[in-house]
Amino acid sequence: MAYSEDAGRRTSPAGHENGAGPDPSPVKLHSFCLCKYDEARRRGDIDDWTDHSDIGASFDGRILTAEEYQRTEDRYIEAVDILARAAGASHFTLRNVFLNSPPPAWLGEVYEGRTVDKASALRMLRGHMSGDTPAAWFESQEMCMRMGFDFYLHVQIPERALASLDEIEEMGLFVLEDREQDEDEEAHVSRHADSTFWTEVAGQLAATSSAQQQEARTFVVERWAGGRLGHRVWLVAADGLSSVAASVKRQALISAFTDLEIHTASRGEVARAVEAARRSQSDDDGDDADVVIFPLTDDRELRTVIVEWDDPLPDDGDLPPGQEFGVFPWPEEDAVRLEAVVPGDDGCVTARWVASSTL
Repeated sequence: MAYSEDAGRRTSPAGHENGAGPDPSPVKLHSFCLCKYDEARRRGDIDDWTDHSDIGASFDGRILTAEEYQRTEDRYIEAVDILARAAGASHFTLRNVFLNSPPPAWLGEVYEGRTVDKASALRMLRGHMSGDTPAAWFESQEMCMRMGFDFYLHVQIPERALASLDEIEEMGLFVLEDREQDEDEEAHVSRHADSTFWTEVAGQLAATSSAQQQEARTFVVERWAGGRLGHRVWLVAADGLSSVAASVKRQALISAFTDLEIHTASRGEVARAVEAARRSQSDDDGDDADVVIFPLTDDRELRTVIVEWDDPLPDDGDLPPGQEFGVFPWPEEDAVRLEAVVPGDDGCVTARWVASSTL
């Protein structure tokens, strides 16, 4: 198969923000999609399996066995290894990490902007296919890859690796041109969460306290990954910010909100309070807001329950211990906030967080 030099062409990701500058001559990467489906299966004329959970089910008159699944998974990993070697990619930065379950012990901390070596990236990719490791995209100047839905693997490689695609096709995978991976034009947070940032948060709190004639508190969201295990939150006054600043994770996005209206409700009134909070921020399409519930205790780090906009109203069993709760809608994208990213140990920011991120 001949591959067009301009097929899916894009520029590889730039360098660190507020740290090492971007490569002045970035490598041009070409986008492709690898899959196990021939044209008939891609069109849907022939039924085929799409997920690890399909083992044991019948497709086109055949039972998917664990052994066949494993052979297919091995083929994908071998293909990526071939491309990485041809591209000269030895390390990858994790992007769009999604945590809904704890990462395996061998992997350690997983967060936006972490760098892993090729062996760890391949192991993560294999685990993602079977649901054993967090989902993530992998980026480097030499190569990028991400596993899409239904066993479609998106890759971006330099010209020097194009010849390896023939070897991958000989393995039994199909190579398709992929023109859907456009350059990321979203605005990203580049400010460092340094002492100046925390001083500004404290200053806004002081102004709010003065205006309200009572001590104000800020809702601080620390996010290191997407998903329910990718963030934690605090509700603190100005004198508590230093302890928060000392405990946030590297490369985490810090969002501080100082103008939230938090309503209190007894345990038996929480469901009604959630319903009212949802209605207060319904959007133009009629979708309700996500709502945050937390027990009113002296703890600065909140044990929250987040009721998403389409979830049923919470009942008593959904709530953490306590009799009095704070309830408020998750801040809208235009809510007043201060945002910054915690730099890594080297003082650089490698995470890429979209400005005004919400859940």
